[in-house]
Amino acid sequence: MSRSTDLPQPRSTDRVDRRWFGARLSWLAFGLALPALSACAATPPGTRSYTLPQAELQSLIDRRFPYRRSLSGLLDIALLHPRMRLLPQENRLGTQLDIAVAERVMGTRYDGSMDLDYGLRFEPQDRTIRLVGVRVHRVEFPGVPPAYSQALAQAAPRAAEQLLEGAVLHEVKADQLALLGGLGLAVGEVRVTPQGLRVELVPGLGKP
Repeated sequence: MSRSTDLPQPRSTDRVDRRWFGARLSWLAFGLALPALSACAATPPGTRSYTLPQAELQSLIDRRFPYRRSLSGLLDIALLHPRMRLLPQENRLGTQLDIAVAERVMGTRYDGSMDLDYGLRFEPQDRTIRLVGVRVHRVEFPGVPPAYSQALAQAAPRAAEQLLEGAVLHEVKADQLALLGGLGLAVGEVRVTPQGLRVELVPGLGKP
């Protein structure tokens, strides 16, 4: 008899466990590295979930920056170096950013920083996880003359909120969702926890 591996082998009569094991492995292709297979053991029947650790969530956010946009053809704004933190009590993420605003006409650049928070939502129509409810709480431009600093501090929050609202954090591949659908599962709520981002897999339209 061969020696067992570190992972428990599913019982041959347990079709649900076998299919769930296969579905879990398929989610590795998301680029959202999954925790150990035992992480879902305490989840109620019919609902499964996995948690994306904070470090890997930060890695996903890093891939989306720098975030650059032109405003009215007069200003170029760049959001740089995101430093993310978890806000589980509010089901949101907080992020500190460096911000650079450049005037196209004069060629002047102003550097500062801002602090904001936002929620995350899965959009099944285009298979994306997006930023929602972006709120800027603090904007600072140290070293900039007071008259300019005040004007920038007033304009930057609205500009940043407009730029980041609905921004894509991650896009799920169609074949991955199709595989889940074939197993009777679908992506449900995404929620911020003290451990990271929890993604629920709920009963879908497919048959397991």
